[in-house]
Amino acid sequence: MFGINNKNMRLRLLFKWREFCLVIVASSTSKGDVGRLPVDQDNCRPATQVSSGTEFAYPLLPWRIILMQHLHRHILLLALGSAGISVMTPMAYAQSTTKTPVQVGQVSKKAKVSAKKKVPLKATYSEHVITAKVVRRASPMQNAQTILARKPSINAFSTGPNGMRSTITFRAFTSGQFSETFDGVSLNGLFNGGSQQASQRNAVPLTLNDISGINIYNGINNPSVNSYNSLGGTINYQPRQPSKTMGGSVGMGYGSFGTFQWNALFNTGSIDGFRSLFAYNRQTSNGWLQNSGNQNTNYYYAGILPYDHGLSKMSAHVIVNHNVGYTPHSVPQALIQQYGYNYNWPLNYSTSSNKDTELTAILGDKSTINRHVIVGGKVYVRNKIYQRTAYTNPAFDQSATQPYYLPNQSTGYPFWLSYPVPPTYDPSAIFGSTHYGTDYNLYEEISTAVGFQPKAQFILPHNLVTLGGNVSYGMLHSAEYWYGSAPVPQVSQYNNAWDEHDERLLASVYVQDNISLLGGKVHITPGIKYLYAYTVSSDNIGFYYPIGGSVANSQAFTSPTIGISYAPLHGLSFYGSWGRNIKFPNIGAYYSNIAEQNNAGQYIVAPVTVTPEYVTDYELGTRYRHHGFMGSVNAYLEQFTNTFLTNTNSSGISNTYNGGSSRYEGVELALEQRLGHFLLGHWAAIANYSYNQAVFTSSFHSSYAGTVQAGQPLADVPRNMFNVGLDWGYHHVHAHIDGKYVSSEYVSQQFAGTPTSQTIPSYFLLNLGVEDTIPIHTDHVKSVKLALNIDNLLNRHYFPQGYSNTDYSGNTYLSVLEGMPRFVFGSVTLKF
Repeated sequence: MFGINNKNMRLRLLFKWREFCLVIVASSTSKGDVGRLPVDQDNCRPATQVSSGTEFAYPLLPWRIILMQHLHRHILLLALGSAGISVMTPMAYAQSTTKTPVQVGQVSKKAKVSAKKKVPLKATYSEHVITAKVVRRASPMQNAQTILARKPSINAFSTGPNGMRSTITFRAFTSGQFSETFDGVSLNGLFNGGSQQASQRNAVPLTLNDISGINIYNGINNPSVNSYNSLGGTINYQPRQPSKTMGGSVGMGYGSFGTFQWNALFNTGSIDGFRSLFAYNRQTSNGWLQNSGNQNTNYYYAGILPYDHGLSKMSAHVIVNHNVGYTPHSVPQALIQQYGYNYNWPLNYSTSSNKDTELTAILGDKSTINRHVIVGGKVYVRNKIYQRTAYTNPAFDQSATQPYYLPNQSTGYPFWLSYPVPPTYDPSAIFGSTHYGTDYNLYEEISTAVGFQPKAQFILPHNLVTLGGNVSYGMLHSAEYWYGSAPVPQVSQYNNAWDEHDERLLASVYVQDNISLLGGKVHITPGIKYLYAYTVSSDNIGFYYPIGGSVANSQAFTSPTIGISYAPLHGLSFYGSWGRNIKFPNIGAYYSNIAEQNNAGQYIVAPVTVTPEYVTDYELGTRYRHHGFMGSVNAYLEQFTNTFLTNTNSSGISNTYNGGSSRYEGVELALEQRLGHFLLGHWAAIANYSYNQAVFTSSFHSSYAGTVQAGQPLADVPRNMFNVGLDWGYHHVHAHIDGKYVSSEYVSQQFAGTPTSQTIPSYFLLNLGVEDTIPIHTDHVKSVKLALNIDNLLNRHYFPQGYSNTDYSGNTYLSVLEGMPRFVFGSVTLKF
């Protein structure tokens, strides 16, 4: 609302239901009031009576209102003219055709990137959105990764509760080959790539409790949204924000597998403009597999402080997530058939207990300098403390009577005692045998990353130019210790398999333009980003390191992108894009360079030979909207070189090496239709389909993998996936039913990391959710929400992931992870 005052009247601009009125409040009846009717503010139309202090309405549809500011940000001019209506602020200057008024301090639509309810029609790249409503209505067994599976080309699942052992592929790319960000800040680990890293099965950086929506940018996309490792795409989680009114909620629920949940939320409301949100969520579950219980506790804070008359704001977001649980391991399919679907290795065979605590803290600032310039920056810190204690009973190691591989099984030979300067731990001397002296292992990882992320936007008549960058520095301490009992001592150069300290600097700078031509029908978004990495890996003497030492290198790449969209008709657009990007090697690529042997048999530190992965991405697509229908289809081709493969030995040591080149290609189709009101409620339907194919395009051989032939498909890539969903709402009641089909896929060899001829079968899952929000007319409670979720409604038994392995006799067998059977959960939430 805009207003001026003088001695006799008060003038203000009233916005109501997308109409504008010029409203005059008369201090006394005057000649100017004669013949003009008072305003009905609810409808922005004349009322029926005139008196002193009455408001009179003048529709402004034939007028143009322009609001301008000078450098001191005070309103200098109110100009009224003809030719329609628009409201212009300095932030919306380049968006002068908008029909929605923009408040002072609000960023223009052209410059603003936030969680959306739908993808912009004229976007020049492939995008998808998951809204806040979908997040809030998700089942408690869903997490920030599995909820993504409702969108094309994403396969995501957990094989334990609370996000335990989550796995995700995006257009056939695995975690670490696409970027995940929170409020634009990378969640990907600097050293191991993915947001859930390496063998840290319960590393959970955030939960649905922390987010308000999700933007999914398929492919390389433009440099202002992509981050490090953006080969397959970028997933940006939008933070949950505090409201301007005081209030909160408390809730609890119970469901299958002994699952309990408690949650609480409090909004302070606006206190001189400053507002805060505090949220707590705790969930415990026994899991659907034997010996897979898990507990997750999540704390979240968000704060917003506007200043400088609302033209600037500071923001703070803090997540602390603590997870404790047992790892669900893959088990031979034959044992599941023998002992039942919920079979997991008994505790007296093998256990793996995990503890993970993660902190993410972001402090941001955003300021409007003038009508052409917006600047901002974020400083952030991420810290992770992970620890796993594993035990495998030597009595059940792989043998003629127990032919299957057990995870984390002990070694029978103290090979390190033969080193020139060996670690001094002798398991036989303490525990009677090497097997029983190495049946416990303790793995820990402590990492800290700090960074700065500046950004500036220049709003010009036909361009939005964005400059930005990032500097991230991280430190990592990773170690594993073997012993014959718990607690396992942690003594370097005594019982350490490895004791490693790493450092990495990642830096990037980019420039991007958004060019609008032909009255906004054509948009072109060229961009270029420069990326740099410097890595140091240092190891002490240990079981796997006859000598200590350090290895370091630096790598850089320039990533160009360009996208173009054309909207020839209202509601219809076509787009195409091209880009190249890089993924720097994980820290596993540096492991084998320390203590290599030369031709003379001497241990040396060898230079790093693993090179980055490179991808060239091509995309074509179209979008259409009309009367509640939204549809999009796109095709992509990604040429992939230096494909990373990972070999893992029986003790869990992973080494990264380059395979050959490969080609990823596919088609993505998404449809949404608002069906309107009939049969007692409002209905809406969604459907999407994706075809993804990934094959090696060159043959290669390695000592780890043997020969891989050109044309051989990559593992863990379902070619066909589709999602269907139906939503219904009637007053305060809402229900939805969603289904997902995943086709069969090839599995990899468990240790070589290369694809095999074995497959896991296809499956289809159906999920149901119902909620009723009951208004409560009391002073303290606003409403009560009752919710019921049923996941895997049809109680399908399925295997979302599997591995190929070899038994004691040399026979190949399939080892699988079991998906969640039917899960029923009820909850109640009080809102105040």
